[in-house]
Amino acid sequence: MSQNSSKSHTRVRIRLSELAACIVCFLFIAFFSFKYLIRPAADSNSRALRNTIIYDAVKNYALEGDIVDRDGALIMGNAAEGIPAYAPAGKNRSYAYLLGYYTVSQNRENKYGLRGSLNEYLLFTLDKSNKGATVTLTTDNALQNYAFETILNGQEGSVIVLDNKTGDVLCFTSKSNIDYDVNDMESFIGSDVEGAQFRRGTFENDPPGSTFKIVTAAAAIEKDIDENLPDDFFAYTDTGEYYAPDSDFVITNYEHAVWGEVDLEKAMNNSVNCYFANLGVKIGAERMNKMAKNLMIGSDIKIPFLCTIHSRIDISNAEPVTIAQTAFGQGNTEITPFHLALIAQAMANDGKMMQPNIVKRIQSGNSLLYKSNPSVLKNCFRAKIAERLKPILHSTAVGYGIDEASCGMVYAKTGTAECANDRIHTYIIGFTENASFCISMNDSEHSSDLWPKAKQLVQFINGIYTRQ
Repeated sequence: MSQNSSKSHTRVRIRLSELAACIVCFLFIAFFSFKYLIRPAADSNSRALRNTIIYDAVKNYALEGDIVDRDGALIMGNAAEGIPAYAPAGKNRSYAYLLGYYTVSQNRENKYGLRGSLNEYLLFTLDKSNKGATVTLTTDNALQNYAFETILNGQEGSVIVLDNKTGDVLCFTSKSNIDYDVNDMESFIGSDVEGAQFRRGTFENDPPGSTFKIVTAAAAIEKDIDENLPDDFFAYTDTGEYYAPDSDFVITNYEHAVWGEVDLEKAMNNSVNCYFANLGVKIGAERMNKMAKNLMIGSDIKIPFLCTIHSRIDISNAEPVTIAQTAFGQGNTEITPFHLALIAQAMANDGKMMQPNIVKRIQSGNSLLYKSNPSVLKNCFRAKIAERLKPILHSTAVGYGIDEASCGMVYAKTGTAECANDRIHTYIIGFTENASFCISMNDSEHSSDLWPKAKQLVQFINGIYTRQ
């Protein structure tokens, strides 16, 4: 064999060895990528296994990252080696259902709220000091605490406030059926109280009550704009009872009131059920469905890093009695208080519903890992509809005692929903030039109980924008 032939065979063997090594490396990388990156992304058990390994490796020295409000004021922090971050007094309860928790052990993850969704950043993205990333929320600490302590004041419910221009969540506080302290995680995880982890505002789906009359009114105004209807389309003589065509189901007004001659504004001001039931039947199922769909009722809405809210509406059979019940906020419609705040915001923005954001940015050292940007979630309806409906909602707010002298220009509508198990759910939704809100109560039988609370909330919100 010649020397050149021997060298050629040597080169072939080297190349085959290199190729084999590359294949082994590739298979090794592919195996671990699949096991610890690809599979965990799709499979919760694999993710829990991976996170258990990471958590066990870092738990004794990693410092949980800080969570701060939009101005950089501390919400939760001061972690030490082996000790999780904690929230100072006040915020430990006002933020409790929002912050939640994250633990992992024995290949099982326990996660809830923002800490559960942000664990990759707060615990597993460490800087040179072994500290997790800093998460800046869109919330305002003073407003959050005020809403929890003064507006909810121990009652089950939620308060949501959204910035009209950006979609930022300025406040989202919730009170469920246990007084959860975010610093006492075990009491929350181990609670045997039914619904202990029920975050009101995003998890509860109930009928919207009379707040839905805004949707019905918007659909009616759209029909008028499109078809140039006669003036008497919005006129109605109320006798205190309404029977939909071909139905013996009677709809009555609150406390069986009789309002006589009614137009859209008077009906909204006094929440006349019979008027809106009749108006819904005149509008028809097609337009009612269209407006509801435009306002994303029946669609999922994602709040990044927090959750996805759900809703539903069902008037598909188009029977007049079904449309009538839906039109004044009962029927088969279910919606969350957070979604109701978004509907108020769409009205404030002349039809534009903004993408809700609760995480403003995530930063590790000088590295910006995430930043939210304002964006339109949905163009819901034409500005002309809001132009005609806003004065009606303003006079409704004034009727609640939320007047211009004490609060500036405010627009509002209350609602009382009759739910399963004889449960009553009350709401007030509304907006100012700057922000939209929903106050939701689960142990208040009369929506009028929320009038003074809404006035207090609006005054506090106005103070925030005055200081900016």
